[in-house]
Amino acid sequence: MVDGLWHGREWQTSRPLKIVHVGDFFFSLKRKAPSQFSVGGKLSNGLIRNGHHVIDFSYRDVARAGSLFGSRNMGRHHLFRALKEFLAFTAPDILLLGHGYMIPPSVIEELRQQQPGMTVAQWNVDALFVEENAADFAARHQVVDISFISTAGPVVRQVVGDRGRVAFLPNPVDRSVERGQVFALACPEADIFYSCGNPVRLRTICGQEWHMDEFCELLEERLPPSVRFAYAGVRGQPYVSGAAYAALLEQTAMGLNISRRADHYLYSSDRLAQMIGNGQLVFMERQTGYDCLFSDQEMVFFSSLDELVELIGQYHKAPKARREAARAGWQRYHALFNECAVAHYIVGQMLGTLSEDVHAWRHLTGL
Repeated sequence: MVDGLWHGREWQTSRPLKIVHVGDFFFSLKRKAPSQFSVGGKLSNGLIRNGHHVIDFSYRDVARAGSLFGSRNMGRHHLFRALKEFLAFTAPDILLLGHGYMIPPSVIEELRQQQPGMTVAQWNVDALFVEENAADFAARHQVVDISFISTAGPVVRQVVGDRGRVAFLPNPVDRSVERGQVFALACPEADIFYSCGNPVRLRTICGQEWHMDEFCELLEERLPPSVRFAYAGVRGQPYVSGAAYAALLEQTAMGLNISRRADHYLYSSDRLAQMIGNGQLVFMERQTGYDCLFSDQEMVFFSSLDELVELIGQYHKAPKARREAARAGWQRYHALFNECAVAHYIVGQMLGTLSEDVHAWRHLTGL
């Protein structure tokens, strides 16, 4: 496990940059959009706190505003015109594209021709094992200066090819966003948190495919009756966002971080940052590779269902040990992957200014 902490160094740069950040942020015109923990919002926070001039361009909202019926698909051409005009007016140093599926490579090429001195980068926290996501990411990779993706290892190059620069993007935390410290609570309201946007979609856990309602039911049967579950979107509980979702994160002692697959090195949904950032003790498969960044005293890693059940039971019976491990994981994740550190890493990778000993974890990503 690499240490990788950069002690005593502020993340502010000597030369402030003007950055137009195209993405989703903490507000959306879409009702009940899950924007409170937006990765785009946290990255913009970090860039600003590092001293840069950041202008957020909410592309979906611009498209909706340009459509008579509030449809982002019908407002695509309005979005393209608005972005071209805005870049011509602002002349940024960097165009940072977050997800940006609505902005095709042909439009990015037009923007580059229009602003020849502008560095262009894309970032994405969607899974590369989803074919549509991989195709979109690979297509834009051909027309940007560098791509950031929340997956590491050889599979990334298999998706994007040998051309161009690509780098791993950690899911960032932000103390102003992830505000909870569950490890400090003597009596949290629940013991195990799990949230699932689509429980019908199968997830592969320890080599076996699971419907998540059935998986959670099995955990309930095998764990002591005293274990209290906090669900969102699974086991008959509604999917929640906003303040209701934040309350679950801030009041549940432990969290299950289960993505659709665990065999893509260092991939995790951004829920990992939300859980550990709020002080939950996080359980995840060892196969994800996160044990190269975090110790067993900071996260709980399992390789089988039996091991998961045993470890949950152990920490449930030992609240002091659970709180100590959760605090250690919270401290390390906030040290490694806070919004300012990740923003500094992104800009440094774009400009090629990172020294070898800064963000040392990046040497383990295989990119």
